[in-house]
Amino acid sequence: MATNGESARRWLEENQDKVSLERIRQIRDSISSKLQDLNESDETYPGLLEALDVMDNHLLQEDQEPPTPESEPVSLDLGPLVSHADAEAPQLTAQEKKLKFQQLLKTGKL
Repeated sequence: MATNGESARRWLEENQDKVSLERIRQIRDSISSKLQDLNESDETYPGLLEALDVMDNHLLQEDQEPPTPESEPVSLDLGPLVSHADAEAPQLTAQEKKLKFQQLLKTGKL
């Protein structure tokens, strides 16, 4: 595949839509393995290092771009949450409110 940064860029431009990210990661890992096996004095070392950098940058960009969600038609329910047709809540007298309050104080639910 790529032996230097330019050939890696070209390959990605031509193939990124044809291959999965997993395959690109495999190729990147293959380049990394080759680099580990080589000595820095090897003439192919700088080119492979460039290619690895290009692949890493491409994968980082892909990881940062959020996937575009499938657009599905959405219908919002804009109706009221509570039906006002129900009977009104009973109104308590001041004495009933005081009694309920004292009961809540005793139970500790206040």
